[in-house]
Amino acid sequence: MLAIDASTHSPLSARDRLVHAAVELFATHGFQAIGLRDLAAHLGLQAGSLYHHIENKQCLLFELIESALSDLLTITRRRMKGAKTPAERVRRFVQAFVSFTLNEKHRLILVTREFVNLNETHKHHADKLKRAHHAMLSDIIAGEHELKNKPYAETCLITHAVMGMLYGQLHWNELKITEQHLTELLTGCVMRMIASSKEDSRQATY
Repeated sequence: MLAIDASTHSPLSARDRLVHAAVELFATHGFQAIGLRDLAAHLGLQAGSLYHHIENKQCLLFELIESALSDLLTITRRRMKGAKTPAERVRRFVQAFVSFTLNEKHRLILVTREFVNLNETHKHHADKLKRAHHAMLSDIIAGEHELKNKPYAETCLITHAVMGMLYGQLHWNELKITEQHLTELLTGCVMRMIASSKEDSRQATY
């Protein structure tokens, strides 16, 4: 797993350079388009020397995706601590995602686009991390916003809609906006989605 708070003052090890190069090349060109020879050439190394640091390309991709999801989960949990109100819980969840997207865009691209290239064992493990992250938002929607009596499918639908919107930031290349403004904009969207669901429930009881 990659460290979240690695010192920016320490020189990168050979393996760190390999990991950073793989993230960039896989994200910009695609996992299938980049072979280990390409990765080695980018680093100025012989292809065979990469096997001192990785088992194979598939395992390297899994490490990159696993670490991205683990870091996103850890950062989100850290941001959520101390949130007192439902609105603040939503805002902090969104803020953690926005910040990670802006600072780790290539890593999230691997999560969304290259997940299909994992083997079934790796997919299963990575999917558990995805579900843990989604569950945090689902708990906010179902618990903190008085939707505990809502059908599970509806809570799930709202959760997936919100996550789709958050991951959609990866494609907003032309949008120039501050992290704070984007956080508030997306938080407002999420709150309106939840409020709309609550209103629909009240109308259905009349």
